[in-house]
Amino acid sequence: MSWRQGLIRGFVIFLYLALATVWLPDVVLQLDVVAEASVGIRDLVGLLVWGGAFVAGLWMLRRGQRRGLI
Repeated sequence: MSWRQGLIRGFVIFLYLALATVWLPDVVLQLDVVAEASVGIRDLVGLLVWGGAFVAGLWMLRRGQRRGLI
C-alpha cells in the first residue's frame, strides 16, 4: 500500500468515525421528538445511536482488516 492510499484510507476511517459518532448523534438529539422527551429517554437514544455507529465502525474495520483493505 502506498502512502497516498494509506492516507486516503485513514481519512475515510476518520471521516466515518467523526460523522457517525459526533455529528449523527447530535442531529438525532436535536430532533423534536427526541428533544422533547425526558432526560432518560434522550440519554438512551443518544447512547444507542452513538453505540450503534461505534460498533458498526469497529465491525467494518475488522472486516476491512480480514479482507486486507486496511
